[in-house]
Amino acid sequence: MDGHEVVIIGAGPAGASAALELERLGIDHVLIDRAVFPRPKPCAGVLPPAVEDILGKLPRRVIEKRIRGYFLHSAVGGEHRSRFARRGYAVDRAVFDDWLVSRLARRHQVGELLGLERAGSRLQVKTDGADVLCRVLIGADGANSKVRTLSGIPAPRMATAYQAQVPMAPSEIDRRTKGWFHVFYVIAGGYGWVAPHRDRLLVGTGSVIPGTVGRAAFSRFLGHPGVKALTGGRRAGMLEAQRIPMSGPVTPPGRGNILLAGDAGGFVFPGTGEGIRYAMMSGRAAAAAAADHLKNGGRPSIVLKRYVTLLREDGLMSLGDVDFLDVLQSPERAHGYIRRLTSLSRTASSS
Repeated sequence: MDGHEVVIIGAGPAGASAALELERLGIDHVLIDRAVFPRPKPCAGVLPPAVEDILGKLPRRVIEKRIRGYFLHSAVGGEHRSRFARRGYAVDRAVFDDWLVSRLARRHQVGELLGLERAGSRLQVKTDGADVLCRVLIGADGANSKVRTLSGIPAPRMATAYQAQVPMAPSEIDRRTKGWFHVFYVIAGGYGWVAPHRDRLLVGTGSVIPGTVGRAAFSRFLGHPGVKALTGGRRAGMLEAQRIPMSGPVTPPGRGNILLAGDAGGFVFPGTGEGIRYAMMSGRAAAAAAADHLKNGGRPSIVLKRYVTLLREDGLMSLGDVDFLDVLQSPERAHGYIRRLTSLSRTASSS
């Protein structure tokens, strides 16, 4: 049986960021994901400029579009622009995630998590390949996290989301969207979005209320006048489904020496669905907490306390402070929220 100080399950932005931080800190670890990269990932792919504070300058091949910020629309015509301090990015998650993994000194192992068992102070991670013993396990395996399920940690409330592509010439995309990521609060229990990319728009809807999402609801969203102004009335391609955590971080974001990062831990801003930057930040915090634990020889419970401390210092535990399940209950309440909103940038992602 293999043994490592840290095992990371999931090689998306949270898991790859954790692995990069553990490499920097010189901590023995292994990164495991069932996918071979690049792999498709339904996502609007919007990144605020603050991502450069984590990754440095993004290579041109990763950037789909430069984004000015968030353009919020309510059901009754209210609008609010939350401009980034400097231009952000739209990225294709297949390309972006593969680039993150490629920065590692050692690529991830391909394997699927099958089970977890405790072996004294260690964990036995069972996969469809070799089992692995570790002192800390970081679950970064997405909204449908198997690490979270096997650990007995309740899932955050999830929105069901659907997204499709609308092909369009780059110049027309610029003319119609003006470089903004458009979010429409016109759906009970959720919202819709139009994200500009290089040669297509990514159009999606998501809600926590059954019956407000699906093919019929998506068609109604495409027919919304504001959405039609952006898409030009063009037909969308095949719908892809995804789940988005909508209630903020799970509390606590782990159990003993098991830490949850990214979507697995609910680190998504429910008001807009932004999660990539928070995934990377939580992954780095999990890695730092694991490193502190291993270097100081602490008890398993200490690593989770240290993780929560680091998350609070980064502001990540406050992502669920606003009850967006109430705010987004109806388009009218969402409109009231937009009217009260003075600076989404302080709460979400404009830096």
